[in-house]
Amino acid sequence: MKSYSKVLVTGASGQLARALMQAAPQQTQCVGVTRHELDISDDCAVWETLEAHKPELVFNGAAYNLVDKAESDGQADALRVNALGPARLAKACREMEIPLVHFSTDFVFDGHKRQPYEETDAAQPLGVYGASKLAGENIVVAASPRHFAIRVCRLYGPIPANGATQKPAGNFPLLMLKLASERESVRVVNDQVGTPTYTPDLARAVWQLVQNSEGGLYQLSNAGEVAFDEYARTVFEIAGASCRVEGISSEEYNAPARRPRYSTMSNEKAHRCGVVPLRDWREALEEFLVAV
Repeated sequence: MKSYSKVLVTGASGQLARALMQAAPQQTQCVGVTRHELDISDDCAVWETLEAHKPELVFNGAAYNLVDKAESDGQADALRVNALGPARLAKACREMEIPLVHFSTDFVFDGHKRQPYEETDAAQPLGVYGASKLAGENIVVAASPRHFAIRVCRLYGPIPANGATQKPAGNFPLLMLKLASERESVRVVNDQVGTPTYTPDLARAVWQLVQNSEGGLYQLSNAGEVAFDEYARTVFEIAGASCRVEGISSEEYNAPARRPRYSTMSNEKAHRCGVVPLRDWREALEEFLVAV
């Protein structure tokens, strides 16, 4: 089992980055840098940061995830953060002989498959966001056999102690609870199926993966799958919220960006590398909501 004494985490204010730092082994020092402290698309800043901290491993938690905005005025930002930034990190880490762990998304798939996607399945993103993430993962994996690209799905996690940096829009259960406090019913798409993934569970699995395997492309998520409307109903049931869910089609919702109708991912490759299978999404969701 590999061990790391010092790890650098970019995008440190994000849900996954915080979980990765909290799940770090006891002997590991984690240094987090936010997007205000490091623009990963700035080549000079990347080198300066790596040279200043001298980490043995880098987690890239920085990401542009405004899926709809990426289709219009956010396109340049999506490509800069999700493709150019990982390219800068991957090159610098390769030359400094530091493994890089980058995170991608289930949105690299078109959703036409009706059984869990494998890493070997064709990636055919439907929009700019998915395309930018696919470019990033391809660059990272190609840059060095020691680098990791890990696809994740529908992330949500605990809010920070002061709650100030938490954006409900980036956390589906919290967004649903906020809407339930404001209205009697919500309209949620019923034809997009995937796996809600709890960041503390994911972080533990990521650490197992990087400690027990070599680099490459992997997929990690909680177990099971659910459509978004049923996901919302489960949130309200666990939280005891009296809010009705009206299931609607993706066409009725009419979001600017197309989403995959099915994006459940197989975790078998990671399991073969020693990662303990993550628990069912419902069990993880209940733990999260009890603590909110």
